[in-house]
Amino acid sequence: MMAERVNELTLKLANFLLEKDGEWISFSISGFIAYLTLSLVSKGLQGPIKDQLLDFMICNFSIIEIPSLRIIMEHRCLNSMRMDEFYKIGSSKSAIFHSKPAFETFRQIAMEFYVTEMHDIYPTNNFLQQNIINEWGKTLSDVPYINIFTDTFQEELSILIISEYFARFGWKSPFHPKKTKGEIFRDKYMRIYAAEFMERVEQMMYYNDTAIGASIVYISLQEDDTYAAVVLPHHDTNVQQLLGRMNNQSIYKWFRDSKSHRIDLHLPKFGLVNRISLKPFLEYYKLESLFKKHESGLKSMIKGESYINDYMHVSSINVDEIGSHSISNDKQPHITRISAGTIVFLVNKPFIFYLYNSKKQLILHLSVVTMPYNYKYLEK
Repeated sequence: MMAERVNELTLKLANFLLEKDGEWISFSISGFIAYLTLSLVSKGLQGPIKDQLLDFMICNFSIIEIPSLRIIMEHRCLNSMRMDEFYKIGSSKSAIFHSKPAFETFRQIAMEFYVTEMHDIYPTNNFLQQNIINEWGKTLSDVPYINIFTDTFQEELSILIISEYFARFGWKSPFHPKKTKGEIFRDKYMRIYAAEFMERVEQMMYYNDTAIGASIVYISLQEDDTYAAVVLPHHDTNVQQLLGRMNNQSIYKWFRDSKSHRIDLHLPKFGLVNRISLKPFLEYYKLESLFKKHESGLKSMIKGESYINDYMHVSSINVDEIGSHSISNDKQPHITRISAGTIVFLVNKPFIFYLYNSKKQLILHLSVVTMPYNYKYLEK
């Protein structure tokens, strides 16, 4: 299933991004969007690097000797889902900026099947490059960013791929603002911070995984079959250890075996804006040829010798009482009291938060939150 491959890519990416210079960082990322974009890139490749990328995506059918059958199998493997899935929980745009002409066939595939735009760009003028890219970035409706691109390339800009997106959803039942209050959050060093916590008592799907060391609750979203999963490490586990133990099987099992319980959920508000280069991640998985001038193999994408300078994700999530980047929620919040048998779910340490399509068994967007929103340091 494509969902299995997307989920595994999402978790690989999350494990790679969590630690920087020995410190944990908060981030939000869509492995789903990354998978679809890499699928498009594979359409533009020829030679050994194409097989390497398809191996990485677990969709290499080069063993099949009949070319037409091989193409069909690759297409089914890579494209059983499209961007429509992401639009259930967010907004997104992607583009490939290129300084040499693109093949028209590739341009049509990019737009029709992957909703990815192709734009000409200056190869050497950094000011004009930034202006073109930032003006394009503002065309995403209600975009929560100012300028998405401030980088400069010392070498000629050949190909730059950018995916811009933000999580936009509403809770099926919003949190009541009167229940939001200050509570204690502890970081990886057990330092104490005050932060804003939302609270509500409700029947939720819940699972306690003693093998992996995590408790999970699923918060229903307005869109049918979509949930926000809050994954809280147990007291003897941290978020880095937890990410290393998670896989597609655990994601599937958690939802399948979860049961409805009365939960007293205390969830910190949080907001993230990230500009993330996927180049180091892809190089780590031996796909560095994509970024080398004479080895990229992009002969079916661009006319003439080309290579990818970078592949960037610009993402955001802003979780509050009504959802994330949500304009309104018509349903009125209500206050429910704790009763006997209620499970207190206090998210007071670094945690994982992902948006999940239960019908497709698919992670659409994942965040690792190491610090909440508007925190205040108190003491060690």
